[in-house]
Amino acid sequence: MAAPAMAQDSNADEAGLEEIVVTAQRREQSLQDVPMAISAVSGETLRDAGAIGIDGLANLVPSLATVSNNQPLAQSYRIRGLGTDPNIPTFEPSVALFIDGVYLPRTGLGVEDLVDIARIEVLKGPQSTLYGKNATAGVISVVSARPSDEFGGSVEASLSNIEGGRNATAMRFAGSLTGPLSDHVRVRLTGVYYDAGASFRNLAPGAEQANEVKRYALRGQAEFDLSDAVTLNLTAARSEVLDSNGINPDLYRGVAPEPSFVLDNNAALNALFGVTACPDNNPSNRIICTTDPNRSNSSFDMASATITADLGMATLTSITAWSQYESGLLATDIDQVSLPLFTFRDTQKGDSFSQEVRLVSPTGDTFEWLVGGYYLDTSFERGDRGQTPMFEVQAAAPRFSIPGAPSPLIVYGQNGDKGFLDSRASSKYFALFGQATYRFSDMFALTGGLRWQTETKKASINNRATFTPNPNLPAGHPLAGVNFLTAVLVPAATFPAGVRINGALPEVKDDNVTWNVIANFTPNDDTLIYASFARGTKSGGHNIGFGNAVPAQRGFGAEKVDNWELGGKFDLADRRARLAVSLFRSDYTNYQNAGFVGLQYLVNNADKVRVTGMEAEGTFRLADGLTMNLGGAYIDAKFRQYTGGACWFGRAPNANPTPTGVFTSCDLSGSQLPLAPKWRMTGALQYEHQLSVGELYARTDLNWQSKANVNSASLDPRHVQKAFALVNARMGMRFDNGLDLAFWASNLFDKTIVQQSGVLSFFGTTSGYQSFLGAPRQVGVTARFGF
Repeated sequence: MAAPAMAQDSNADEAGLEEIVVTAQRREQSLQDVPMAISAVSGETLRDAGAIGIDGLANLVPSLATVSNNQPLAQSYRIRGLGTDPNIPTFEPSVALFIDGVYLPRTGLGVEDLVDIARIEVLKGPQSTLYGKNATAGVISVVSARPSDEFGGSVEASLSNIEGGRNATAMRFAGSLTGPLSDHVRVRLTGVYYDAGASFRNLAPGAEQANEVKRYALRGQAEFDLSDAVTLNLTAARSEVLDSNGINPDLYRGVAPEPSFVLDNNAALNALFGVTACPDNNPSNRIICTTDPNRSNSSFDMASATITADLGMATLTSITAWSQYESGLLATDIDQVSLPLFTFRDTQKGDSFSQEVRLVSPTGDTFEWLVGGYYLDTSFERGDRGQTPMFEVQAAAPRFSIPGAPSPLIVYGQNGDKGFLDSRASSKYFALFGQATYRFSDMFALTGGLRWQTETKKASINNRATFTPNPNLPAGHPLAGVNFLTAVLVPAATFPAGVRINGALPEVKDDNVTWNVIANFTPNDDTLIYASFARGTKSGGHNIGFGNAVPAQRGFGAEKVDNWELGGKFDLADRRARLAVSLFRSDYTNYQNAGFVGLQYLVNNADKVRVTGMEAEGTFRLADGLTMNLGGAYIDAKFRQYTGGACWFGRAPNANPTPTGVFTSCDLSGSQLPLAPKWRMTGALQYEHQLSVGELYARTDLNWQSKANVNSASLDPRHVQKAFALVNARMGMRFDNGLDLAFWASNLFDKTIVQQSGVLSFFGTTSGYQSFLGAPRQVGVTARFGF
């Protein structure tokens, strides 16, 4: 439990904490009766805390963190220090995201704005038995409010100021409507629109400002009582990030004589092309210089049909779902210098179909059981099937030699040269699973679960380039066709004849069994003690980004985890205090790790990773109307053996030698995992007081974490984010007529936080780097009217 959550009404004493009902084990249970580590946050608490997305949820759950970088779709989650990098489309998540029981293949889909949410459950540690695919670090389960038998709804409007490199105005409008159409049909409609101005200051003369966002989300539900025992829920949803000057990193361009610095400070060429050198080289002040900020857009559509049938001896649930997404990123300044060198376009699309069937016995019997089956079919394309160029050479590129090329006459390319990518991937997954609990007495129960799963992944890649021969070399010269694009994308420019880099990649097929066992002891109604073991797996996959890697080098292996856990849940002081604690150890074999190594992210396997730690979360009713939440996590997450790491600038390779003895990578063994602070604490204090016209309330939230390296590839020591504390505050009035008026501030003390950093996109071998920053201070007002 992470915050006061009222997932369902209860009969708890008014002075005590209310019961929280969750479905973490695929059946309705009181949170305190579930023998596993869970944080549950209600929609009411999300509103009180001003959390409108999963990043806001992370401020309430000490073991949860979010990471985002170059576009809205590029968002991922980490639990207990473990997770995946967000913008590798075929790098499937370690933290699985479910919305109303539907698994989403990309975790950045449709969760920027949370409206009409009943609750969110965060399940910590491997959940492979009941949740299956890609849940080796945990699960986030978003449960929407269902259609109601009574007419009701809400409208909400927010206006705020974002204090970034420049002040920007943000507006948010949300609403919902629910009610019956007949005695057996109910509906619920929800919508939200968010518009935030550019919060980065762009010093490039005449250029647009950067880092704005415009998005909306719509969801509709219709629920039918087909009989007294059978219910059908039909849901359709769409969300879209409208084309805008989206996410741009802050930059450090290095120093002279590095090309990332020199190319930005060439007075003669700057004058020739009508650009100016950037006077700012601070990677954390939200001030940049770009002739054209990155533009991004995305869309996501989802439809599902859920049938629930009470068969008496069990409840049958069937969930059929389809989803599709598309995204686009245009970076005409991908080289990150003022001179026009290269344009980068990244187009992605994917779709999925899933079918799950579960049969669950009644809750409370001596013997409880569930069985089920699950099928998932996904496909993905990147590069617009090679029809739209991913790279395009601009006018200044012919004036610069490629460092390290065989001849100084070999330049980056000729104006108008183009590089194309057509990469595709598909996956078919099937699983059978079951779990059973036997209560030997009122105090002791034993649970065991088993899942058999099989998955087949296929992928292909096709790089190509169109180019003008180098005019600096004689016609027919063997190097006349060598430039940056051909060296990266065209086989003959890099490898001897016959060495293939395009075509189908080796098929990945994984068949395995995951399982868990849980023993729990309940000495009284207010205490639960449990011990558990879980085996989890995640299939291997393919790196299908652009580049000249041969097919045999593009795969990465399956990941396996063994997790041991000991925990307890306690209701204290006549249920005015609630506490959950857990100790855990997770051992990962072939842990899938990735990082930005210049131009793109790549995945490989770390041989061994161990995560040990403890968590504690508590809610305390200090007095009538005064509630406090405290949470803390200590997480020691280390590479026990990882010799395939990237090398930071200035560090010589020291691992994985070639047959000739040349080292090719860096040994990161013994290092703390990236983006994994050892300590993290959350706290909240909420006060409510009844007045003659309504209820006055005030809330403050604290999120503190210790230092962490935010470079996911090399653990560059320059990229250590120091310890920090974020404070959010909110004060408002809930009037008796249904109006809720609140004034609020997020990141109250305007802390600058680096979420992730890496080498420069183009000049990745220099000392320069880029930083993706967390949100600055935002101050606003929200009015909400419920009816």
